Amino acid sequence: MPTISPLSIHLKLGIYVILALSISACAMPLGMTQAGSITAPSIDEASGLAVSRLNDKILWVHNDSGDTARIFAIDTQGHQLATVNITGVKNIDWEDIASFVYQGEAYLLIADVGDNQAKRSQYQLHLIKEPDLSQLNGQKTLSVKPSWSMTFTYPEGAHDCESVAVDVAKQKILLLTKRDKLPILYELPLIAPSAQGDSNNVSVQMINKQAKRLGEIAPLPTAMLDYVSIYTWAGFAGKPTAMDISADGLSAVVLTYTHAFYFTQSQPDDWLTLFSTAPQEIALPAIKQAEAVSFSQEGSSIFITSEMLPAPLYKMDLKGFHTQQ
Repeated sequence: MPTISPLSIHLKLGIYVILALSISACAMPLGMTQAGSITAPSIDEASGLAVSRLNDKILWVHNDSGDTARIFAIDTQGHQLATVNITGVKNIDWEDIASFVYQGEAYLLIADVGDNQAKRSQYQLHLIKEPDLSQLNGQKTLSVKPSWSMTFTYPEGAHDCESVAVDVAKQKILLLTKRDKLPILYELPLIAPSAQGDSNNVSVQMINKQAKRLGEIAPLPTAMLDYVSIYTWAGFAGKPTAMDISADGLSAVVLTYTHAFYFTQSQPDDWLTLFSTAPQEIALPAIKQAEAVSFSQEGSSIFITSEMLPAPLYKMDLKGFHTQQ
């Protein structure tokens, strides 16, 4: 009988562990279903996702850097319905999109906040009134200008950020950085220009602000799977890639490449405090590059998708999750 070396045994055990973890990663978590897939060639790098506040069963999505300044309407099966060109602005590095109702109007916030090399001197947020698809009369393409745009900086210099959300109740825009040792939470005021002027003239709709640093959040948990993941090798395990806040302002979801983290409370509280509590973890099925998440209109579920085609569109039911006190 040949002698089996301890090294060979350890190697085989390691392979078995990796295979077991890979199989578990492919399993669909309880409560999650694949609602559809994004296959449209024009949406090849989905980096932001937001549920419509006007149109039932419609989501808004945009590509990462390299695309023109445009967003896409898709249905909850992932089929492309319309393209909206945002005129007067550029897509330097669009990383997230948020939908919300403000002063009785439905808006979309497009966050041009990516900065992989931390070299940008400023960042932009573009806010448009959400197009009502029921009024398109068969049109598949339209153009809009921002109602207003915000140019902002961070107090300490450049940061890479892929996670932006709007808290309408507190009239705040939240930003969570990606590449810092610990994610840093910042906020900006949600304010429209006092003098709207000509709605077709973007130049009079500019706001300049400095983001307020709220503080570092607790490290997002990592699972055993993360340690055999390519994202760990690249240094991205537990790094936020997207974020959203529910319409009632009581819950938040933060996405990483391997997990979604659900934070919820019974009463409105400070976001830094909530993000310092232990979140409820949702392990993702095998997904190429998860960078987009959104609450449903009523906040009882979340949608998740990824870059690269075909991009699965997952829906996770949150009804079984308890509220943190």
